[in-house]
This record gives sequence, structure tokens and C-alpha cells, in this order.
Amino acid sequence: MNKRFAIACSGGVALLVAAGAAQSSCGSAFCVLDTNWSTQGAAAAPGTARLDLHFEFVDQKHLQSGTKRISQADDTADITELRTINRNWVSTLDYAFTKNWTVSVSLPVVSRSHSHIADPTGAATFEKWDFAKTGDARVLGYYRFDNEKNPFVNHGLTFGLKLPTGSTRVSNSDGAVAERMLQPGTGSTDIVLGGYYSAPGIYQDSSWSVQALYQRPASIKDEYRPGRQFQLNLGYRHPLGNDLQALLQINSLVKGKDSGANSEPDLSGSRTVFLSPGLAYSVTHDVQLYGFLQLPIYRFYNGTQLSVDWAVVAGATMRF
Repeated sequence: MNKRFAIACSGGVALLVAAGAAQSSCGSAFCVLDTNWSTQGAAAAPGTARLDLHFEFVDQKHLQSGTKRISQADDTADITELRTINRNWVSTLDYAFTKNWTVSVSLPVVSRSHSHIADPTGAATFEKWDFAKTGDARVLGYYRFDNEKNPFVNHGLTFGLKLPTGSTRVSNSDGAVAERMLQPGTGSTDIVLGGYYSAPGIYQDSSWSVQALYQRPASIKDEYRPGRQFQLNLGYRHPLGNDLQALLQINSLVKGKDSGANSEPDLSGSRTVFLSPGLAYSVTHDVQLYGFLQLPIYRFYNGTQLSVDWAVVAGATMRF
């Protein structure tokens, strides 16, 4: 038996990276990615668990308005954003209660560095925040439909909540509280709904998948309502040998404008599409290492926002 972790593993859970997937003028961000290609196969045996831990690096250092990059001199806002570096650790635990029902709990740790210049045409005050805090948790349920005619074809529903576990009051060394869209938590409880479909590919042991997820706030805190989000992910997995797999995804995110007295609606909201090639290596039958490079192929930002030119995701997943 080879060590491939793919089709024979626990099945059908459609986890999408991006507990917040936030993008705003100051540039707080998570990657938008499917890290669960390895579970797109036979149904999970009751009692099967999967632990995933991955690291994301997202560097946002260029200003963009609409689809065009602009210079700091062209930015007429009251605050000139300089750079935001996001280093996120995301841990996820999935547990299959039955072959149809799975629950997933994820929690990010957000390490973020942000700098900007306040009142650039006047006093021009440089401000910076550096923090590492727990972000917003997400609890999702997955229902996999039975498919007795072809058990390697999976389709199901996703539903759950994003919970306000992250702080909304982080401040810098001068005591200045960061903007709400920069905080590790949004302060909102969000409803998450979606679905997934996966099937064998044209080549032996290959597979493809499509996943959709919609997220909207149900309750908010302190007059800040983050924009609604819609994610769509297409993926293909191709074997390169007994233990190595090539991965390719197209990841898209539509984020609506934030609203409320503590928001910046004219400087929030975006439409982005990323191409994400990657590799996965099966260390054992139940342990797999993976990595992705995420490259933007389309970006549209409302107002002027910090944009990302590339991002990296690397992690490990274990079934037990």
C-alpha cells in the first residue's frame, strides 16, 4: 500500500482558509484557499478526526484603486497606508460523527504589523501597530449526501458560525487603538452557508472539486458591520508519484463594503481572483505536508486599499 492520503481518506469536508478573509484599506488579510483537497473521497468512518495546522504569509505594500496601482502621492485620503504584513497560524480540527455528518472547528492566531501616516498633508504623523492575538473562531457543520452508485463522487452542504473570539481593542505602544478593520477580530457573529462537489479526474488517482461559501454578519459590536463575503474555489489534484501530488486552485472572493459608524465603507470591499499552484507530500498514510503559492490574476478594490502581490501557505494535516 502506498502512502497516498487522498481518495481513501475521510471524505467531503470543504474547509476554506479565511476565517475572516478580511481585506480593507489598511490591509488585514487571510488567504482564500481550500486546504481540504485530501478529504475529497470516500465517506469518513464515524470517529475519524483530522487536524490541520498551516501558516500564511500575506504582505500588502502597494496601494491600489479599482484595478490600478497608484502611488502614495496620488492617495488623497486622510491616512496614507504604508504596509501590512500578516503572519497567520490557523489550526483546524474536524471530527466525523457519522459518514454523513462532520463538525469542524478552526481558530487563527494573527500576527500583524501595520504602518501608516496620519494627516499626510499636515502634521504627517507616523503610526505603527505590531501584535499577535487570537482571531475569530469558526464552527462549521458539513452534511455529505449519500451516493451509493459512485462513492468517490462527493457533494454536500456547509453551514455554521464565525464567532467573535478575537479582540477588537488592540492598541499600539502609544495607546492608540487600531482601526476596526485592522483588529484581529471583527466583533461580529456571522452566518456561514455553502456547498461542495468533488469527483475523480480524468487521470487515475486525480480529482477535481468546486466549493462555494457565503458569509454575512448576524450580530455586530460597536457600530461596525463587516461586508458580506462570497467565496468560490475550483481545484484539481494530480498525482506525480506514490507520495507526491501537484495541486492547482483558482480562488475567488467578493467582499462587500463595511458599514456602521466605525467603518470606512468607501475604503472597503473588493473583488479578487487568485491562481494557486501547490504541492503535497504524504509522509505516511495519515500525515501530509503541503504548500501553495497564491498569485492574483484579477483585483478590484473600492477606494484606495493596500493590495497583495503574492502570498504563501504551508502546512501539515494529520488523520487519526
